[in-house]
Amino acid sequence: MTKTARNLSKTGPVQVAIRGEKTMYANRETASLGSRLDAFTYAKVWFVPGKILDKNYENVAFASYDGLPDYDHPMAKFKIIQTDGGLKLTSVMYDHYAKVAEEWRSALENNDGSFKHAREAIAQAAIVNSTDVDATKNLGILNRVLGLQVRNFFLQNTVTPQPAPTLTFSADTFTEGSVAGKVSELMEPKLVPHTEARATQTLYKNVGHIAISEEAMMKGIHNTMALRQDKTLKDLARLINAQIATELETATGVAGADWGATSGTPPDSANNPIDDLQGILTTIEGNGSNGDYIAGHNRPITDLLTNKFIRGRGNVGIGTSVLSTNTPTESGLPSIFKDLAMTNTVAVVGNKDAVWLGQGPTSVAAYNNDVVGYQGWLAKQWWLPYLANAGFIRKLTGISA
Repeated sequence: MTKTARNLSKTGPVQVAIRGEKTMYANRETASLGSRLDAFTYAKVWFVPGKILDKNYENVAFASYDGLPDYDHPMAKFKIIQTDGGLKLTSVMYDHYAKVAEEWRSALENNDGSFKHAREAIAQAAIVNSTDVDATKNLGILNRVLGLQVRNFFLQNTVTPQPAPTLTFSADTFTEGSVAGKVSELMEPKLVPHTEARATQTLYKNVGHIAISEEAMMKGIHNTMALRQDKTLKDLARLINAQIATELETATGVAGADWGATSGTPPDSANNPIDDLQGILTTIEGNGSNGDYIAGHNRPITDLLTNKFIRGRGNVGIGTSVLSTNTPTESGLPSIFKDLAMTNTVAVVGNKDAVWLGQGPTSVAAYNNDVVGYQGWLAKQWWLPYLANAGFIRKLTGISA
């Protein structure tokens, strides 16, 4: 049974997001209604399945107060419908609830604080509860938990770190003019000018925020919070790695040939990667730098290192050099970095000074909400990959198919 079905079938209230008289799902949010109803994004109410107390309420949504249903403020009646995609909730505003519903909607639109019960800010549906750990709470056979392994990331090797404890850093550019040559006797040489420019950049914030209920912590055989903290920190590393890849690929594109293409009998490599790489490295050198790395997805890098123009016609050592590491080496080529965050049809060639990585502070905090009954934890990191020297980097496109 899906998580949604479990939530709907158990007794007790389940908090969901309301969007007015619209069909919506209990385990995800839907688009808010138009104009000024964006406040509905933050309004949370309780859906209480079954008969409620001794009142004539059944499957009714109530406003939230102090983390619990406020039975004095009914919002709407819900119906559970079985569809091909699973269980679905549809909401219907009763006529005799219309006045209350309109007050709720008006208060949210005006944001005047007059209807405090409808403005609960905690999204309970995102908090891990005891139902989520029911499948593991009695498993005492293995101490090892599957799904925690995370691959390493390598694209920070392609950038230059710039510490930014105040969340900003400046990229200063200095350009010197060219000196005069073959100056004639007794001729006064022209003065050589130079230019300076400054661009100030502001870091952005990546956040991992998790929470778990008291019951889930008590029932679970594993230290679920610690496991999730470890996974969250690793996912923050994955995220900045992907953001670096995006910035690398903003480099000027140059069309290349398919490094993995073959021709002839027996099959041989059809295109020589050196033709593409030499053109790029010449451009970077002409712009005043040297290309010191090649970064790409596993596929184009594998095509590069197994290409017969690079490898030669022998087969010895191909598997070892290509598959055993994400930082393979090849004589005569710049440093090579394989990373799945890159697009699988391109390779970036550049100097590490082309892209700067603004490195801000990292903040980690734990907190408890004793009223509702859950423990929260969040980690914040401030970063900014920034293409500072566009002439020192190029993107080869169409090199793998």
